Amino acid sequence: MVDAAKVNRTMENAVVESAEKLEGAAELLKLLEDKADREAISAAELSAVRCIVESCAKSLDASWQGA
Repeated sequence: MVDAAKVNRTMENAVVESAEKLEGAAELLKLLEDKADREAISAAELSAVRCIVESCAKSLDASWQGA
């Protein structure tokens, strides 16, 4: 039997953690946007943002699949 309260907590935690990570990614993008006015942005810098977004997507997907 599925414990609905546990599933809800898992989903809530995934959403909160993802929101916090996405806020960080948005800050990184803002810094990169400012940097782009002065110099080139490296693939590694873009990769860092991509990794954060992918991590959030996986976390949210896993919590949704568990529901």
